[in-house]
Amino acid sequence: MNPWEGKHIWIWQLNQSGSPEVIVNRAVNLGLAGLLVKGWDGRSYWSQIEDIIALAHAAGLIIGAWGYSYGTYPQGEAAAAKRCLDAGADWLIIDAEVEYEQNPSRAGSVLEAFRVFGVPLGYSSFGIPSYHSKFPWQVFNAACDVVLPQVYWGDFAMPVDKALSLSLRDCMQFGIPVMPAGQVYGKVAADEIVKFADLCKNAGLPGISYWDWQEAGEVRLEAVGAAEYGKIIDVVSDWAKAGWDKATAKGFMDGTNPQGVVTREMLAVILDRCGLLDAAEIPQSAVDTLKKEGIITSGHQADWRPTWGELAVVVSKLEVKK
Repeated sequence: MNPWEGKHIWIWQLNQSGSPEVIVNRAVNLGLAGLLVKGWDGRSYWSQIEDIIALAHAAGLIIGAWGYSYGTYPQGEAAAAKRCLDAGADWLIIDAEVEYEQNPSRAGSVLEAFRVFGVPLGYSSFGIPSYHSKFPWQVFNAACDVVLPQVYWGDFAMPVDKALSLSLRDCMQFGIPVMPAGQVYGKVAADEIVKFADLCKNAGLPGISYWDWQEAGEVRLEAVGAAEYGKIIDVVSDWAKAGWDKATAKGFMDGTNPQGVVTREMLAVILDRCGLLDAAEIPQSAVDTLKKEGIITSGHQADWRPTWGELAVVVSKLEVKK
Protein backbone atom coordinates (compact mmCIF):
# COMPACT_ATOMS: atom_id res chain seq x y z
CA MET A 1 0.00 0.00 0.00
CA ASN A 2 1.08 3.56 -0.66
CA PRO A 3 1.78 5.58 2.50
CA TRP A 4 -0.83 8.21 1.66
CA GLU A 5 -3.70 5.76 1.62
CA GLY A 6 -6.29 5.69 4.40
CA LYS A 7 -6.97 8.31 7.06
CA HIS A 8 -4.23 10.44 8.69
CA ILE A 9 -3.90 13.41 11.07
CA TRP A 10 -1.22 16.10 11.01
CA ILE A 11 0.82 16.80 14.13
CA TRP A 12 2.42 20.23 14.38
CA GLN A 13 3.77 20.50 17.94
CA LEU A 14 3.94 17.14 19.61
CA ASN A 15 4.21 18.54 23.14
CA GLN A 16 0.97 20.47 22.56
CA SER A 17 -0.84 17.40 21.27
CA GLY A 18 -0.31 14.96 24.13
CA SER A 19 2.10 12.23 25.13
CA PRO A 20 3.32 9.98 22.32
CA GLU A 21 1.79 6.92 24.02
CA VAL A 22 -1.65 8.53 24.31
CA ILE A 23 -1.53 9.85 20.74
CA VAL A 24 -0.57 6.49 19.26
CA ASN A 25 -3.23 4.59 21.19
CA ARG A 26 -5.85 7.14 20.26
CA ALA A 27 -4.75 7.09 16.61
CA VAL A 28 -5.33 3.36 16.47
CA ASN A 29 -8.75 3.74 18.10
CA LEU A 30 -9.67 6.45 15.59
CA GLY A 31 -8.92 4.08 12.74
CA LEU A 32 -5.98 6.08 11.42
CA ALA A 33 -3.58 4.59 8.91
CA GLY A 34 -0.84 7.00 9.95
CA LEU A 35 0.33 10.30 11.38
CA LEU A 36 1.96 13.23 9.61
CA VAL A 37 4.49 14.62 12.08
CA LYS A 38 6.46 17.83 11.66
CA GLY A 39 10.14 17.00 11.36
CA TRP A 40 11.72 20.17 10.04
CA ASP A 41 11.18 23.86 9.46
CA GLY A 42 13.36 25.28 6.72
CA ARG A 43 16.79 23.86 7.46
CA SER A 44 16.03 23.30 11.15
CA TYR A 45 15.43 19.71 12.23
CA TRP A 46 12.63 19.03 14.74
CA SER A 47 13.68 16.11 16.90
CA GLN A 48 10.13 15.58 18.20
CA ILE A 49 9.59 13.02 15.47
CA GLU A 50 12.04 10.69 17.21
CA ASP A 51 9.75 10.52 20.24
CA ILE A 52 6.84 8.92 18.41
CA ILE A 53 8.15 6.89 15.46
CA ALA A 54 8.99 3.66 17.28
CA LEU A 55 5.68 3.63 19.16
CA ALA A 56 3.73 4.39 16.00
CA HIS A 57 5.42 1.66 13.99
CA ALA A 58 4.88 -0.86 16.76
CA ALA A 59 1.16 -0.04 16.57
CA GLY A 60 1.11 -0.49 12.78
CA LEU A 61 0.92 3.22 11.94
CA ILE A 62 2.69 4.89 9.03
CA ILE A 63 4.73 8.00 9.83
CA GLY A 64 5.01 10.78 7.28
CA ALA A 65 7.53 13.48 8.14
CA TRP A 66 6.67 16.96 6.95
CA GLY A 67 8.37 20.30 7.05
CA TYR A 68 7.64 23.88 6.11
CA SER A 69 9.74 24.85 3.11
CA TYR A 70 11.07 28.30 2.32
CA GLY A 71 13.21 27.26 -0.63
CA THR A 72 16.13 29.45 0.38
CA TYR A 73 18.47 26.65 1.48
CA PRO A 74 17.61 23.54 -0.55
CA GLN A 75 20.45 21.39 0.72
CA GLY A 76 19.82 22.46 4.31
CA GLU A 77 16.15 21.53 4.06
CA ALA A 78 17.03 18.21 2.47
CA ALA A 79 19.54 17.49 5.22
CA ALA A 80 16.88 18.08 7.88
CA ALA A 81 14.45 15.82 6.02
CA LYS A 82 17.15 13.16 5.75
CA ARG A 83 17.42 13.11 9.54
CA CYS A 84 13.70 12.30 9.65
CA LEU A 85 14.29 9.34 7.36
CA ASP A 86 17.22 8.23 9.47
CA ALA A 87 14.90 8.34 12.48
CA GLY A 88 12.52 5.97 10.68
CA ALA A 89 10.00 8.12 8.80
CA ASP A 90 8.25 6.25 5.98
CA TRP A 91 7.75 9.16 3.61
CA LEU A 92 8.19 12.92 3.25
CA ILE A 93 5.81 15.84 2.67
CA ILE A 94 7.00 19.31 1.67
CA ASP A 95 4.72 22.08 2.94
CA ALA A 96 5.14 24.70 0.20
CA GLU A 97 3.06 27.85 0.33
CA VAL A 98 3.41 31.60 -0.19
CA GLU A 99 7.22 31.59 -0.47
CA TYR A 100 6.94 29.58 -3.69
CA GLU A 101 4.06 31.64 -4.99
CA GLN A 102 6.29 34.69 -4.67
CA ASN A 103 9.47 32.90 -5.78
CA PRO A 104 8.46 30.01 -8.07
CA SER A 105 12.02 29.53 -9.36
CA ARG A 106 13.04 28.08 -5.99
CA ALA A 107 11.03 24.91 -6.54
CA GLY A 108 13.40 23.10 -8.89
CA SER A 109 16.44 23.14 -6.60
CA VAL A 110 14.50 22.03 -3.53
CA LEU A 111 12.78 19.17 -5.32
CA GLU A 112 16.03 18.02 -6.89
CA ALA A 113 17.57 17.84 -3.41
CA PHE A 114 14.65 15.76 -2.09
CA ARG A 115 14.25 13.30 -4.97
CA VAL A 116 17.66 11.72 -4.33
CA PHE A 117 16.27 9.98 -1.22
CA GLY A 118 14.22 7.55 -3.28
CA VAL A 119 11.26 7.52 -0.87
CA PRO A 120 7.64 8.54 -1.53
CA LEU A 121 7.44 12.32 -1.68
CA GLY A 122 4.35 14.49 -1.39
CA TYR A 123 3.69 18.19 -1.25
CA SER A 124 1.00 20.20 0.47
CA SER A 125 -0.12 23.64 -0.61
CA PHE A 126 -3.10 25.87 -1.35
CA GLY A 127 -6.46 24.14 -1.44
CA ILE A 128 -7.74 25.64 -4.70
CA PRO A 129 -4.83 25.84 -7.17
CA SER A 130 -6.59 28.02 -9.74
CA TYR A 131 -6.74 30.77 -7.12
CA HIS A 132 -2.92 30.70 -6.94
CA SER A 133 -1.77 30.66 -10.54
CA LYS A 134 1.77 31.87 -9.77
CA PHE A 135 2.58 28.82 -7.65
CA PRO A 136 4.79 26.34 -9.60
CA TRP A 137 2.22 23.53 -9.61
CA GLN A 138 3.59 21.65 -12.58
CA VAL A 139 7.13 21.64 -11.22
CA PHE A 140 5.93 20.04 -7.98
CA ASN A 141 3.65 17.62 -9.81
CA ALA A 142 6.51 16.41 -11.97
CA ALA A 143 8.71 15.65 -8.96
CA CYS A 144 6.22 14.46 -6.34
CA ASP A 145 4.16 11.30 -5.96
CA VAL A 146 1.06 12.83 -4.35
CA VAL A 147 -0.48 16.24 -3.66
CA LEU A 148 -2.14 17.16 -0.35
CA PRO A 149 -4.25 20.29 -1.02
CA GLN A 150 -5.27 22.19 2.11
CA VAL A 151 -9.05 22.18 1.82
CA TYR A 152 -9.87 24.31 4.87
CA TRP A 153 -13.52 24.97 4.11
CA GLY A 154 -14.09 26.81 7.39
CA ASP A 155 -11.33 29.29 6.58
CA PHE A 156 -12.70 29.61 3.03
CA ALA A 157 -16.19 30.37 4.44
CA MET A 158 -17.54 27.71 2.08
CA PRO A 159 -19.65 24.59 2.50
CA VAL A 160 -17.39 21.57 2.65
CA ASP A 161 -18.74 20.10 -0.58
CA LYS A 162 -18.12 23.28 -2.55
CA ALA A 163 -14.58 23.69 -1.20
CA LEU A 164 -13.67 20.10 -2.03
CA SER A 165 -15.28 20.30 -5.47
CA LEU A 166 -13.25 23.38 -6.38
CA SER A 167 -10.07 21.75 -5.11
CA LEU A 168 -10.59 18.51 -7.00
CA ARG A 169 -11.58 20.35 -10.16
CA ASP A 170 -8.00 21.60 -10.28
CA CYS A 171 -6.02 18.84 -8.58
CA MET A 172 -7.47 15.95 -10.54
CA GLN A 173 -5.78 17.40 -13.62
CA PHE A 174 -2.31 17.05 -12.08
CA GLY A 175 -1.80 13.42 -13.02
CA ILE A 176 -0.78 12.30 -9.51
CA PRO A 177 -2.86 10.97 -6.59
CA VAL A 178 -4.75 13.51 -4.48
CA MET A 179 -4.89 13.22 -0.66
CA PRO A 180 -6.81 16.28 0.59
CA ALA A 181 -6.12 17.80 4.00
CA GLY A 182 -9.37 18.67 5.77
CA GLN A 183 -9.93 20.95 8.73
CA VAL A 184 -10.40 20.03 12.40
CA TYR A 185 -9.71 23.44 13.92
CA GLY A 186 -11.58 26.71 14.07
CA LYS A 187 -15.26 26.94 13.23
CA VAL A 188 -15.97 23.55 11.70
CA ALA A 189 -18.65 21.17 12.92
CA ALA A 190 -18.29 17.47 13.60
CA ASP A 191 -20.74 16.52 10.85
CA GLU A 192 -18.69 18.51 8.33
CA ILE A 193 -15.61 16.50 9.27
CA VAL A 194 -17.46 13.26 8.61
CA LYS A 195 -18.95 14.66 5.40
CA PHE A 196 -15.49 15.58 4.14
CA ALA A 197 -14.42 11.95 4.42
CA ASP A 198 -17.60 10.72 2.72
CA LEU A 199 -17.13 13.13 -0.18
CA CYS A 200 -13.49 12.12 -0.63
CA LYS A 201 -14.39 8.44 -0.54
CA ASN A 202 -17.15 8.94 -3.11
CA ALA A 203 -14.62 10.72 -5.32
CA GLY A 204 -12.45 7.60 -5.23
CA LEU A 205 -9.52 9.27 -3.48
CA PRO A 206 -6.96 6.90 -1.93
CA GLY A 207 -6.53 8.81 1.32
CA ILE A 208 -7.34 11.88 3.38
CA SER A 209 -5.80 13.82 6.24
CA TYR A 210 -6.88 16.39 8.80
CA TRP A 211 -5.06 19.43 10.16
CA ASP A 212 -4.31 19.24 13.03
CA TRP A 213 -4.28 17.18 16.26
CA GLN A 214 -3.45 19.86 18.84
CA GLU A 215 -6.27 22.18 17.73
CA ALA A 216 -8.93 19.52 17.18
CA GLY A 217 -10.34 19.00 20.67
CA GLU A 218 -12.27 15.97 21.83
CA VAL A 219 -15.46 16.45 19.81
CA ARG A 220 -13.65 16.90 16.49
CA LEU A 221 -11.30 14.00 17.18
CA GLU A 222 -14.35 11.83 17.76
CA ALA A 223 -15.67 13.01 14.40
CA VAL A 224 -12.43 11.93 12.75
CA GLY A 225 -12.95 8.51 14.27
CA ALA A 226 -16.52 8.41 12.95
CA ALA A 227 -15.29 9.29 9.47
CA GLU A 228 -14.88 5.91 7.82
CA TYR A 229 -11.93 5.69 5.50
CA GLY A 230 -10.44 2.24 5.30
CA LYS A 231 -7.18 1.29 3.70
CA ILE A 232 -7.24 0.74 -0.03
CA ILE A 233 -7.62 -2.90 -1.09
CA ASP A 234 -4.95 -3.00 -3.78
CA VAL A 235 -5.82 -6.52 -4.93
CA VAL A 236 -7.73 -7.40 -8.10
CA SER A 237 -10.50 -9.99 -7.64
CA ASP A 238 -9.94 -13.24 -9.54
CA TRP A 239 -13.07 -12.77 -11.65
CA ALA A 240 -11.92 -9.32 -12.81
CA LYS A 241 -8.20 -9.92 -13.32
CA ALA A 242 -8.19 -10.60 -17.06
CA GLY A 243 -10.31 -7.56 -17.85
CA TRP A 244 -8.41 -5.36 -15.38
CA ASP A 245 -5.03 -6.31 -16.86
CA LYS A 246 -6.28 -5.64 -20.38
CA ALA A 247 -7.79 -2.27 -19.43
CA THR A 248 -4.60 -1.24 -17.66
CA ALA A 249 -2.36 -2.35 -20.51
CA LYS A 250 -4.41 -0.34 -22.99
CA GLY A 251 -4.34 2.77 -20.80
CA PHE A 252 -8.05 2.86 -19.99
CA MET A 253 -7.22 2.41 -16.28
CA ASP A 254 -4.17 3.65 -14.38
CA GLY A 255 -3.66 0.35 -12.54
CA THR A 256 -4.42 1.68 -9.05
CA ASN A 257 -7.20 1.08 -6.54
CA PRO A 258 -8.94 -1.78 -8.40
CA GLN A 259 -11.78 -2.06 -5.87
CA GLY A 260 -12.36 1.67 -5.53
CA VAL A 261 -15.60 3.51 -6.26
CA VAL A 262 -16.14 4.78 -9.82
CA THR A 263 -17.57 8.29 -9.85
CA ARG A 264 -19.37 9.86 -12.80
CA GLU A 265 -16.28 11.98 -13.49
CA MET A 266 -14.06 8.92 -13.58
CA LEU A 267 -16.51 7.11 -15.86
CA ALA A 268 -16.52 10.06 -18.24
CA VAL A 269 -12.71 9.94 -18.46
CA ILE A 270 -12.73 6.17 -19.07
CA LEU A 271 -15.35 6.51 -21.82
CA ASP A 272 -13.29 9.27 -23.40
CA ARG A 273 -10.14 7.12 -23.30
CA CYS A 274 -12.11 4.38 -25.06
CA GLY A 275 -13.04 6.85 -27.79
CA LEU A 276 -16.73 6.48 -27.08
CA LEU A 277 -17.45 10.17 -26.56
CA ASP A 278 -16.37 11.23 -30.03
CA ALA A 279 -19.17 10.70 -32.51
CA ALA A 280 -17.90 8.27 -35.14
CA GLU A 281 -18.47 9.31 -38.73
CA ILE A 282 -19.55 5.96 -40.15
CA PRO A 283 -20.31 6.06 -43.88
CA GLN A 284 -23.63 4.63 -45.04
CA SER A 285 -21.72 2.38 -47.44
CA ALA A 286 -20.21 0.50 -44.48
CA VAL A 287 -23.67 -0.27 -43.12
CA ASP A 288 -24.88 -1.31 -46.58
CA THR A 289 -21.94 -3.73 -46.81
CA LEU A 290 -23.03 -5.40 -43.54
CA LYS A 291 -26.45 -6.04 -45.11
CA LYS A 292 -24.88 -7.38 -48.28
CA GLU A 293 -22.75 -9.82 -46.25
CA GLY A 294 -25.79 -11.00 -44.31
CA ILE A 295 -24.56 -9.62 -40.98
CA ILE A 296 -27.70 -7.49 -40.72
CA THR A 297 -30.95 -8.33 -42.45
CA SER A 298 -32.54 -4.96 -43.11
CA GLY A 299 -31.51 -1.49 -44.06
CA HIS A 300 -30.38 0.93 -41.32
CA GLN A 301 -29.23 4.51 -41.24
CA ALA A 302 -25.57 4.81 -40.22
CA ASP A 303 -26.38 6.85 -37.15
CA TRP A 304 -29.05 4.49 -35.77
CA ARG A 305 -28.35 2.81 -32.44
CA PRO A 306 -28.88 -0.98 -32.19
CA THR A 307 -30.65 -2.68 -29.33
CA TRP A 308 -28.83 -5.22 -27.16
CA GLY A 309 -30.81 -7.96 -28.93
CA GLU A 310 -29.75 -6.77 -32.38
CA LEU A 311 -26.16 -6.52 -31.20
CA ALA A 312 -26.30 -10.08 -29.87
CA VAL A 313 -27.53 -11.36 -33.25
CA VAL A 314 -24.71 -9.56 -35.07
CA VAL A 315 -22.07 -10.95 -32.70
CA SER A 316 -23.43 -14.49 -33.08
CA LYS A 317 -23.24 -14.20 -36.86
CA LEU A 318 -19.68 -12.96 -36.67
CA GLU A 319 -18.79 -15.95 -34.49
CA VAL A 320 -20.23 -18.29 -37.13
CA LYS A 321 -18.28 -16.58 -39.90
CA LYS A 322 -15.03 -17.11 -37.95
